Amino acid sequence: RFHPGGALGKQLYLRVSDFYKNNRRPFVYPDDSLQKVLISISSGRMGATVVLDAADRLTGIITDGDLRRFFEKSSSMTGVKASDLMHPNPRSIGPDKMAIEALKLMQDLSISQLVVAEENNYLGIIHLHDLIREGIV
Repeated sequence: RFHPGGALGKQLYLRVSDFYKNNRRPFVYPDDSLQKVLISISSGRMGATVVLDAADRLTGIITDGDLRRFFEKSSSMTGVKASDLMHPNPRSIGPDKMAIEALKLMQDLSISQLVVAEENNYLGIIHLHDLIREGIV
């Protein structure tokens, strides 16, 4: 509990890169169907999927919350594509940032996952549960 490798110590040395590499890397493309989006979110187990453009650059994110809000408003699911559901310009963090910075950003924005990216290159996702599991919180 009071050891340097405890929660306080971990805040001083753990980086985002220590977490995202262990997670799946779910993604879809803007023209992908609602079915593909749902499968990507479910299989990624992150509660979200990233939307990449044709050059595999980060262009958006779709969270399970985005899906719920869409279903509340829409009566038809016919022809729905990822681009209809995505939130452009997702919140992201660099892999070299401290994990405690990711936690603070998630808390400030009331979100549970952050996209890990470098210059719009999608590297992965870090989830709040990753940080909790490691004992940073």
